[in-house]
Amino acid sequence: MTKQLIILFLLASTVLSAQITGRITNILGQPLDQVLIKWKYSNEGVLTNANGEFALDKMSDTLTIVHIIKQGFQEETFAVGAIKHWQIQLMEGETLTEVTIKTKSSASRFANDIAKVEVLGIREIQRAACCSLAGCFSTNSNVDANTTNVITDAKELRLLGLAGVYNQILIEGMPLVVGIALPYGPGSYPGTMIEKIFITKGTNSVLQGFESISGQINIDFHQSEATPKYFFNAFANSFGESQYNVNHMWRRKHQSHLTTVHLTTPATDIDRDGDGFRDIVRTRRMSAFHRWHYDNPEKPLLRTSFGIRYVNENREGGTTSFDQNLHLASPTIYGQVVDINHVETYSKSNFKLSEKSSIILLAGAFRQHQLAYFGIKKYDATQLNINGSLYLDYYYGQDLHNFKVGLSHRENRLTEDVQFTQPISFLDYEGQYRTDYSIPGLFAENKCARGVFTVLSGIRLDHHGKFGWKTTPRLLVRAQIDADNDVRFSIGKGFRRAHIFAENQFLLASNRRLDINPDLAPEEALNTGINYIHIHYINNTKLTLSTDLYHTYFYNQIFPDYNSESNTAIVDNYFGKSISNSFAIEGKAEFSQHFDVKVAYNYLDVYRQVNDQKEVLPFVSKHKVIANTSYSTKDDHWQIDGTFRWYGARTLPNTDDYPAEYKQAATSPSYSMLDMQLTRRWTKFQVYGGIENIFDFRQAFPILGYNKPFGEYFDPSFNWGPTKGREFFLGVRYSVDQKVK
Repeated sequence: MTKQLIILFLLASTVLSAQITGRITNILGQPLDQVLIKWKYSNEGVLTNANGEFALDKMSDTLTIVHIIKQGFQEETFAVGAIKHWQIQLMEGETLTEVTIKTKSSASRFANDIAKVEVLGIREIQRAACCSLAGCFSTNSNVDANTTNVITDAKELRLLGLAGVYNQILIEGMPLVVGIALPYGPGSYPGTMIEKIFITKGTNSVLQGFESISGQINIDFHQSEATPKYFFNAFANSFGESQYNVNHMWRRKHQSHLTTVHLTTPATDIDRDGDGFRDIVRTRRMSAFHRWHYDNPEKPLLRTSFGIRYVNENREGGTTSFDQNLHLASPTIYGQVVDINHVETYSKSNFKLSEKSSIILLAGAFRQHQLAYFGIKKYDATQLNINGSLYLDYYYGQDLHNFKVGLSHRENRLTEDVQFTQPISFLDYEGQYRTDYSIPGLFAENKCARGVFTVLSGIRLDHHGKFGWKTTPRLLVRAQIDADNDVRFSIGKGFRRAHIFAENQFLLASNRRLDINPDLAPEEALNTGINYIHIHYINNTKLTLSTDLYHTYFYNQIFPDYNSESNTAIVDNYFGKSISNSFAIEGKAEFSQHFDVKVAYNYLDVYRQVNDQKEVLPFVSKHKVIANTSYSTKDDHWQIDGTFRWYGARTLPNTDDYPAEYKQAATSPSYSMLDMQLTRRWTKFQVYGGIENIFDFRQAFPILGYNKPFGEYFDPSFNWGPTKGREFFLGVRYSVDQKVK
């Protein structure tokens, strides 16, 4: 099994020293002893002690590290430069796909990859009460988790100011959150089953398909090397909602098994506005996941993983008097109910042909049935999505270069049945909608390194049915000037097939009229980006500065047009000028292993050119500032985390032609939020608690037309800010480690 090092520059100076010191831990921060540290081409070295510490005299500029008591760890080397103290994490990795990467921090860090990849580790995920994937980004400046329907709390994860449909959400490298799984999928993955989250803005590798217009969010579940045998988490908040999670990791010899079980119980009825609608959706969710992994380092001809997950979820929202057992589809008592049954499975296999070549097979599929009621509108949908790829992975030129070539296939069967249980005179989109397609494809990708430059070039050719063959070229260039300066450039195309109702269920939740073109071509965009990372050391403080600039140009975009006709959403191909410009700058100071501060600013300019006029797309903050800090005691028993977020004004859909009682301002006000969390750790037990949204900022009356929920101006997707208010939470974690057998 391939093992990789995650090198953390936490304590450093700019003055050369005659001695190099450091400490080696695993991904959880636990010290590793009996790790051999030596200079390259030298036969002498030192072993780390029980605390994972080492010290040796400087003899050259390249260190070699190998964990000699563990089978399967490969020898690793890295340049020392002027750094005299190192904090190094040794962790298990899998090379079945291009998601195993080297990183530079314990909580959040940037990967040692050709693309700029931000990695959120366990400590970063635990800095907030992230009960699900959607909640893991409250401390992150790059991903926005936006609510698209306040009644059912549907969310989308946005990158570069673009709708969530334009970024790929990958589950251990597999595109399993698409179509009908998109509105509620990010809320169904418990945060406690996630070990790492990889965030990439802009274009990326062609291996995962032709999508990824604005970026990728890839989540990795816990791996066997650093995962406790048993893990338990219980969480409750001041809204009355509670969650329970149990993980079990079992490993013996060459196999490992991870099983997770999750339960969410519903919140109580809260209506602070007095508008008659619940502020909090009542969610009941049960899920179970199991992953089996096989890897024999002594016979490395085959490495394989197989995972399966099942989710049953029911969401109930609406007026405080609504009870789905009594009032489902009632024409007098308004409610929205979403019932989901979802099963997904995936497998990854690596067949080794030689020391430098392998055949890799990736396959994934999900089937979801969703029955939903939005007042008297019934939505009954089923989707089967299957995707797979088979490719040759070949290293050449002393393993500095890599070439991949292979075949892929995407199969989709989506049936959506929209019915009105009572006549609605102003709406006419009842009927059955089908989105079926088969997309075969082939791809090739080459990565080569020359001096400080690494170049990744890739191309895909996919057949989109009646729309013909589509070519997806991509190019990524990295200039690693030195250990402290990185410049990256990327450019590439992306395509996607739209699933109108499945991905945009807020259109069903509102009573807007819909004008849908039945012949929608694949969306197409070109994304260009450049970013720079600089690391500087002042005594024992590490400073990291990161800047990004991305430009996305759509050749065809399918985004609901709210402004051309009053109270109407027009869904059509838009071949005019549609642009997203994104600039971000982030600074992080790590004063020690126990104290860091991060501040980030984002600027977004997202618009269309309509009749020579610039039309800013709605619900996007042009300016955003986020700052967070974390401090823990030297023994790591106590930790306090704080996050501040400020959002600038957002353009809102035009309501000039609405009746006076429903007219809204052209833009929302700016607002800020502050979150705090305190954690107490013992050997096996943790208690954490805190407050989200301390200032208790809320968007008042977020549901447009709440007094007439069956009227034509009712719209629960008109929200631009938080609607729940201040939240208190308390949780416990308990874990039991195991010995490797």
